[in-house]
Amino acid sequence: MSDREALKRSIDDLSPMGVRFVARMVDSLADPPRVQFPESEPTWITAEPDWIEYFGLMISAHHGNTVEALGLTSFETAFRNTCEAVSWVLDPPGSATQRFVDLTVEAADGPERRLSLKSTAAQRLSETTAHISKLTEAAWIQDVRSARTRKEHTLELFEEYCAAVDAIVMLRAFRVDRTTMPHRYQLIEIPTAIFESLADAPQSAFDADGPTIDCAYGGNPAAARVSLDRSDAKITVKQIQLSVCDIHAEWELQP
Repeated sequence: MSDREALKRSIDDLSPMGVRFVARMVDSLADPPRVQFPESEPTWITAEPDWIEYFGLMISAHHGNTVEALGLTSFETAFRNTCEAVSWVLDPPGSATQRFVDLTVEAADGPERRLSLKSTAAQRLSETTAHISKLTEAAWIQDVRSARTRKEHTLELFEEYCAAVDAIVMLRAFRVDRTTMPHRYQLIEIPTAIFESLADAPQSAFDADGPTIDCAYGGNPAAARVSLDRSDAKITVKQIQLSVCDIHAEWELQP
C-alpha cells in the first residue's frame, strides 16, 4: 500500500471534525512558501532538494494553525523532523549531553556536524547582519573584576564552545510589525571559527565591566562583535556580517 493510499484510508476513518481539521492542514500544505537560494553554490543543506521542500512544508503546517513565528522549540523540532525525513543520521532526541550542542547530524555523503540551533523573530531584522541575543550563559561575568581574569574566562569559554560546536544554524523570521505573522524565513549558518580571533584581542579590550570585542574573520576586521552582558550574565553576539555566513535558503510565505 502506498503512502497516498494509506492516507486516504486513514481519512475515511476520521470523524467529520477530524476531516475538517485535515482539510485545513491540506489547504496550508497545498500553497507552500516560495523558496530562494541566495548562495551561488549548493550548501550541504540545499544540496538535498527534498530537505528544502520538507522544511517548507513544515513552515506551511505551522502556519496552518498559528500566525506566531516558528520559535526555537518549534524550529528545533522542524529541523530534526526534516533531517529524519531525508534519512540523515541524527543523534536520538534528548540524547545530547555535550554542552552547547543541540543536534548532531550527518548528511548524505557528508561529515558529522555538531550544531547549535538558534531562532529569532525580532522586529526590523537587518538584511546584512545577524544578532544572537544569548549565545550561552556565563554566570562568572557578574563576579570578575579585572580585565585579566575577564579575558581568561572569555577565552576558556570560547575554546570550549568552538571545540564542541561546528556551526550555529539560525532561523530568522522577518515580520512587517509585531502584530503580523512572518512574510519570510531565512536559514543561515554562522561558523564558530568566527570566534577564534578572540585569542588575539589585547587585554585592554576587556577593561570594561561589560566589554564588546570585535572578531576578525574572512578578511573582515569586525565580522562579529562579542559582548559580555553583565546585567544578564550571558554572551551576546552582535553585528554578525552575513557576508561571512552561509545563507542556505529563504522561504517567502504566500499572501
